[in-house]
Amino acid sequence: MWNDESARCHSTFHIHHSAFPLRRSFSVTVVSLVVFILAMMQWTRAITLYTRQSFLSEFAISIPLPYAIASAAVWGGVLLAASLALWRMKGWGKWLALAGVAASQSQEWFDRLVFGRSDYSQISLGFSFFISIMILILTWGILLRAKFD
Repeated sequence: MWNDESARCHSTFHIHHSAFPLRRSFSVTVVSLVVFILAMMQWTRAITLYTRQSFLSEFAISIPLPYAIASAAVWGGVLLAASLALWRMKGWGKWLALAGVAASQSQEWFDRLVFGRSDYSQISLGFSFFISIMILILTWGILLRAKFD
C-alpha cells in the first residue's frame, strides 16, 4: 500500500514559469486587436476593389486601381503580422506595429491628398484626421511604454 509521503509526491507536479510566455497587458491586447482590425479593413478594401474592378473602371477614379489594390493588400499583410506578433508579445512586433501603423496612416493621407477629389473626401477630412491621430496616439502611447521580450 502507499504511504502518505509517496501519495503526496505522485499527486503533485510543478510547472516551470518559463513554460508560459509573458502575459500581455490589457493595453497591449487592445492595441493588438486595433491593429488586427486595421489589417482586416485593408484586406477588405483590397478584395472589394479587386472584385469590383471592372465596375469601378467605368468611373473617372483618380487613384489607379492596381495601386490601390496592391497597397491595401500589402498593408493588410504587414498589419496582420504586427498584430499576431503583438498578441504573442514578440519584441519585433512592437516595432513592426509602430512602423506599420505610422506608414499605413501616412500613405492613406498621401493617397487622400494626391488622389482625393470627391466632395465627400473633402467633407470628411476633419473626421479622418481625428481618427488617424487617435490611432497613432493609441499605438505609440501604449507600445512605447510596454515591456516585451
